[in-house]
Amino acid sequence: MSGSGESFSPVARAERRMGIETAARSDTGRVRDHNEDSVLVAPTSGGRLLAVADGMGGHNAGEVASAVALDAFVAELGDRLGDSATADAMEAGALVADTAVREAAGDDPDRDGMGTTLVAALVDETGATVVNVGDSRAYRVDDTAIEQVSVDHSLVQELIEAGEISPEEADSHHQRNVISQALGASQDIDPDTFDVDLDPGETVLLCSDGLTEEVPESTIHDLVTERGSLSAAADALVTAANERGGSDNVSVVLGRREGD
Repeated sequence: MSGSGESFSPVARAERRMGIETAARSDTGRVRDHNEDSVLVAPTSGGRLLAVADGMGGHNAGEVASAVALDAFVAELGDRLGDSATADAMEAGALVADTAVREAAGDDPDRDGMGTTLVAALVDETGATVVNVGDSRAYRVDDTAIEQVSVDHSLVQELIEAGEISPEEADSHHQRNVISQALGASQDIDPDTFDVDLDPGETVLLCSDGLTEEVPESTIHDLVTERGSLSAAADALVTAANERGGSDNVSVVLGRREGD
């Protein structure tokens, strides 16, 4: 589930199904020597499942954590969809993924402490249900605006909510990369879920912080809306992150509700 350079070929996917266009890209970036992100686009009975996981840990364990998390999340979600509310199924999937990462770490001392973020969206022909743990983000994008749907599980977000720093100060805070929750690496996790209305032509964007650390939201908006397809937009987002330094792995997954 990883890529390198600008070829994007290992995860370069674009697809249209059930009135939903999707695209996914993942790239190592310009500084890291391997990609610990994993991405997913998969069909479900009611739409399309999109996900990004940003792994962390020594001895290349981050890439194990992100892959294990997505596998477990998808399996649990498949068992629960249809029998549970979508948000409940997504939350349960995240909790099972947390357990799976912990168990995988316990099988190998080199993986001790490994973890991963998770942001996922189940997109159908009316909207999306989002779940997140960590600081990988979900955005809603239309012709005029970009709106962050998810709320970062991070130290700076806690400082913002406590009124100790402003959102603008958070962008340059020396602890901006410290997350407060991660699958497999936190004492307890509390996944957040969100329901997102999507009109025809509106897009859900999921991304790792390798994008948002390098590219301002205004530029992300322009790249998503000004390209003719989500495939072209995904290419442009990854290229923009790399042109601005590529300091981390960068992953993007997009889903767009097509016109009626």
